[in-house]
Amino acid sequence: MAEFFDDFDAPASGPEAEEPSGPVGRILVVDDDAVVQETLRIVLEGDFDVSVADSGEACLAAVSASPPDLVLMDIEMPGIDGYETCRRLRADHVMPVLFVSSHDTLEERLKAYDAGGDDFVSKPFDGDLLLRKAKRVVAIHAERTRLAQEKSSLHQMAMGFLKNMGETGVLLDFIRKGIACLEYEELARKLVQSMAEYGLPCHVQVRHDGTSHTFTPHGEATPLEASIVDKCADLGRIFQFSRRMIINYDLVSILILNLPDDAEEVGRIRDNVAILAESAEAIAETIGIRKSAAAQAEALQTASRDSYHAIAELRELYRTQQAQTRVLMQELIEGVEKTYVFLGLTDRQEDTLSQTVRQSAEAVLRLFDLALEFDKRFDRILASLSAPKSGA
Repeated sequence: MAEFFDDFDAPASGPEAEEPSGPVGRILVVDDDAVVQETLRIVLEGDFDVSVADSGEACLAAVSASPPDLVLMDIEMPGIDGYETCRRLRADHVMPVLFVSSHDTLEERLKAYDAGGDDFVSKPFDGDLLLRKAKRVVAIHAERTRLAQEKSSLHQMAMGFLKNMGETGVLLDFIRKGIACLEYEELARKLVQSMAEYGLPCHVQVRHDGTSHTFTPHGEATPLEASIVDKCADLGRIFQFSRRMIINYDLVSILILNLPDDAEEVGRIRDNVAILAESAEAIAETIGIRKSAAAQAEALQTASRDSYHAIAELRELYRTQQAQTRVLMQELIEGVEKTYVFLGLTDRQEDTLSQTVRQSAEAVLRLFDLALEFDKRFDRILASLSAPKSGA
């Protein structure tokens, strides 16, 4: 209500006091009186481009064809009056409406306000005051429009920022969970889940060692679905056909099934899914490295276990051989001494021969004194071989 009773007779101050030269906008004068039309044209021309309409219906048609920056509206007109015309304008348009009427009562001003009017000038009017009001209303509307556009732009930026944050969160969550994957099937399922969080139905395929795992939002793919991804995997890094897009890496393929119509949105999806696919590729490579390392570790553990048993058996064989050799040497000495009776040797000769045999036997048996050192080395080898087994 305060806008309706502003005192425009006082000089304007500040930035609003500056009046631009030349037309500052377009005004539609709506009045059934030709004299009033011409008077308003004379007052406004030079500062505005002026067009006229002689009824509410003509006003609505003119505004629909080319919306002006301001409508000067009479109240009493044939057909629909100014109030109804203003209400109908407000259904589709936001330009300011300034009522110009001889019905200058509080009730009429309230009706003008309720109909959606922005200001009121009573007839007969002062030309300078009317012109200043028109400029002021147009300037305020232009500023409001600019602020509304800035607000809309900031809102879109904020929503885009939040959306990007959400999409980044999906990617980071996938990487965090994907790193923990130990199997290719698990990775494929998590990739389908992340794509669902983007709102994109898709088929995902993860390949390794000549084998592939293909999954859809409904679970493991049918043979036909898997064959489609197989054929699309040879179409290059990124290939779009109709409303579908395939993104391929060596180990990972993502087939998006239903792209939106907006080209900018499709570009954003392409960039995000490419990053997601590249991350999945790196995780698939990591799974392969883990599996290879696990296989090598298992093979090494098996080899260590086999070596442990072989060396343990070798040590036992060595100990057995050592004991048997001692027995055989003792039997050899006893056998030689038993043959003396048949050789006809003197006692001296027998003693000499026995001493010689015993010295040779002792020399042979002394070689087994190294057995203690061998046992120590065997123990160290066996301990080192058993370490992985005990830590497994």
